[in-house]
Amino acid sequence: MGLTDPSVIRARVGHFRRTPVANRFSYAVDCLLLDEAALAGNAAVKLFSYGRPNLVSLHPGDHGVPGCHGIESVRTLATDAGIGGIDRVLLLAQPRVWGYVFNPVSFWFLTGTAGNLRAVLAEVHNTWGDRHGYLCAQESGADIDGDCWTVSRKRFHVSPFFGIAGEYTFRFRLEESRVSVRIRYDDGDGGGLETAITGERRPFTDREIARAILSRPFGAARTTALIHWQALRLWRKGVPVRRRPEPPRDSIT
Repeated sequence: MGLTDPSVIRARVGHFRRTPVANRFSYAVDCLLLDEAALAGNAAVKLFSYGRPNLVSLHPGDHGVPGCHGIESVRTLATDAGIGGIDRVLLLAQPRVWGYVFNPVSFWFLTGTAGNLRAVLAEVHNTWGDRHGYLCAQESGADIDGDCWTVSRKRFHVSPFFGIAGEYTFRFRLEESRVSVRIRYDDGDGGGLETAITGERRPFTDREIARAILSRPFGAARTTALIHWQALRLWRKGVPVRRRPEPPRDSIT
């Protein structure tokens, strides 16, 4: 499988919170990694559609941040930020299953002609319907390799159990057989968390889509339920709850 080939990702999401109480979990999830051609339509895949209902689908409004919708907008955003050498754009996200979708975070990978990773737009969603993007790139303009960590200051409210302070560090690995994203959050006061999504790449076929649906038939609805379950666990452990502030005016950090 090539670096930019469309794929079904059978992944696991791991999450570890350090303070004020420790909380750890790991769940299986199914994602798609799709490029322009796959999003434009693939007649060989009958169970997936882009922009119209199907068993598994993606819709243009599901992804992107205000003022930035679709692959061409993501490409333009990165170019305007001074990131050159972009050849392909791929979206890593949970799709709609039975019409429902929620992605705590999805990722736009921007690659060069050799499959080298030039930048990543991490698109964060919260359960209030807000979105914010973190554009991750090397300050030097170099490629993002598998050992590189990029840094972004936190500006967007995600969890009611953390304030808006501190910074994220991201590490991305886009390989022929696997995809991996690690995120560390430091709240600047000795607390924070670590989370990761990593999974095996499988062919983008009806067979692999059907296998994923049979394994986890509720798709992203299961993700939403698990988010609320973990929030209930933290609340019962006495972790203080913060009010949701207004989203930042800028949609990209």
